[in-house]
Amino acid sequence: MTAPSSPRHLLVIAPQCPDMGLLSGLEEAAGSLYAALLDRRVGGCEREAGAASLVCGPSVTQARIEAAVRDAARHAGRVGAELVLAFIGHGTTQGGIPKLFLMAGDSLRDEPTTVVSVGDLLTQALDTQGVQGVIALVDTCHAGGATPDIAALDAGIRRGAVNLSLLMSVGVGEEAYDLAFTRGLNRVLRDGIAGAGSRLSAEDVRDAVNRAMNIGARAVESNGDPFRGRLWLARNSLHARGGEQLLGRIGREDLDSALLPFGEDGEPLSNRISSPTDPADLAHLQQRLRDLARSGAANPDDVTYAERVLDGLRDAARAAELLKSWPGAPLTSERLRRAVSTVDGAPAGARGNSGGELLRDCVEFLRLRAPVIGASRLAPLAAFVAALAAEDGLDAGHPALRTWAKDTGAVVELNDAFERLAGQEAESRLRLVVSLHAALADEWPDTLPAWLLDTGRLVAHEEFPCSPTQRGVEEQLASVLRWAYRLARPIGADLRRIEIAVPSPLLLRWRPEETNLGFRLGARHDVVLRWSDRLCLPEHLWWINTHARDQLTAMKAGRGDGAPVDWLGKPEAGSTEELARKLADGAYGRALALSHLPDRIEQFMPLLLAHAPIVLWPKYEGELAAAARESVERHWDKLPKEFSVAYRKTWQQGTGQDHAEGTAALARMRSVWHDTDWLDFCDWFETRTTDGENAQ
Repeated sequence: MTAPSSPRHLLVIAPQCPDMGLLSGLEEAAGSLYAALLDRRVGGCEREAGAASLVCGPSVTQARIEAAVRDAARHAGRVGAELVLAFIGHGTTQGGIPKLFLMAGDSLRDEPTTVVSVGDLLTQALDTQGVQGVIALVDTCHAGGATPDIAALDAGIRRGAVNLSLLMSVGVGEEAYDLAFTRGLNRVLRDGIAGAGSRLSAEDVRDAVNRAMNIGARAVESNGDPFRGRLWLARNSLHARGGEQLLGRIGREDLDSALLPFGEDGEPLSNRISSPTDPADLAHLQQRLRDLARSGAANPDDVTYAERVLDGLRDAARAAELLKSWPGAPLTSERLRRAVSTVDGAPAGARGNSGGELLRDCVEFLRLRAPVIGASRLAPLAAFVAALAAEDGLDAGHPALRTWAKDTGAVVELNDAFERLAGQEAESRLRLVVSLHAALADEWPDTLPAWLLDTGRLVAHEEFPCSPTQRGVEEQLASVLRWAYRLARPIGADLRRIEIAVPSPLLLRWRPEETNLGFRLGARHDVVLRWSDRLCLPEHLWWINTHARDQLTAMKAGRGDGAPVDWLGKPEAGSTEELARKLADGAYGRALALSHLPDRIEQFMPLLLAHAPIVLWPKYEGELAAAARESVERHWDKLPKEFSVAYRKTWQQGTGQDHAEGTAALARMRSVWHDTDWLDFCDWFETRTTDGENAQ
């Protein structure tokens, strides 16, 4: 038996304590939590009329906190409401007593009469007649000490007939850092929890926050009044009728923003309907907007913008429906990431989720937010669909694609996308491989073997003698390129990709893409560096290519937040011997990147190259700029090609070493990249040379 739903009254308390030091971002984190809990679709709480329900900042005193909680409990009791309380700030224990004391604006750490006992306040609120339950959130150090004495409530006014749901950032003996619990809570409330029910319990949220933030939040529940039913913390934004969600995070944000001018008291119009989760709801909203426009009660520009967003949501929904019944091979999160990475302006955050959530993020971003200059708003979405289709050998005439394009109005955009893919395929058919593996020690080679490949098949092989100097190698590169161009012409495909295999000593001091052939080699070609030892395996490194294949597979399968790269700072790269031990023990299983140039980088580089299929390092001395690291994360799915794009932009803009913003921040990085295409070539090369055959 459950009682009818009760109103939920909210009070968020987030004092700053000057005596303990101001907490950075406290006001913003508390404000975000307050907004989420007031959102009808999330927390479903109400503000008490005439009372402050967000009590925040350094002016919040001990007396004000205690009075605010007691007043809120009395009011909730009078109207039969549940009370939702949040305490965020500095917390302490005193004299070894396992109780949490919240530090107010006038609290002093060594004066117990100036602090707030959270557990005592919760006990008083629970024992207030008429209160239908207390849901409490505590983000402080020693938060576990906020647990009331549940047994003592049995002797209270209500004889223990009270319900409590308490969620705490850490245990009583632990420290909390950087408001991680509140930030994680805000994320979980906003994004919802896949697979959970329509209403989230404290345990549901605790587990999701712990996973998201890698912390150890605690939950305590007490149901002394079973007739009231179990308390819930928030509605699940990922739960919808029929178990399916039409709108994702991006769609909800854009819908709320578009409808905000039409709300009441700052609340978006979308909160006034049951749930914006199916086409009928969107149609209802559009009709409401038209009524407002006809009556003159709304700004025409606001109505136009809102209708554009609704049109975009419908287009995104149609694309999501197409993908859910995809006519090709089964769609996976990795396939979605790969396809969206081919679209200009693709969402940088798409790696942060998976499954249906990733699918909705992709289609909503591409339709609503992807930058388009002189193109249709449907072009990014059509490019995404075409990329998936091309991978499965489907063309624009496939019935499912044709129906989607017609219903969406994207027939021309889809045809254009397939036409561009055909052009890109022609550009990527040919690969020119040039190797410097004949070099001895740190010297330059006296011959350059070259191979021209067409979609992985050998077209021709030639040996080019050269002077064993950098100048001699670069001069002969012109002959190699002329030879490759002559062979490419009858094939009818452009030569864009050049792969150069280089020994590790030369990798550190040579930038082949800067070779001047009358034009920079990298100005007209995408130059990818390889490590020549993978082509001609030394006896003691016989295992590295097999290991690299396993790593590449694991990197794809285990994609979570961010790029699959481990950054090595000064502590990790401080000792060659220690780094060698960790690499041998399998401590790093992904791409490896140096955040600075070690003093003995020539000793480090062979270790990194042997144990990782992809290695990145700074072009210049000193600590790598944060923008460069962020750019690697943001553009990972477009690497290594995006490095060539970044180098070209830097040369054209003349910004040089000092430029560290946007895509060009990548130009501060060097890379050696070994993908499965290269490992296949290495296997082919090893087989041919082992069999003693001429590799013509």
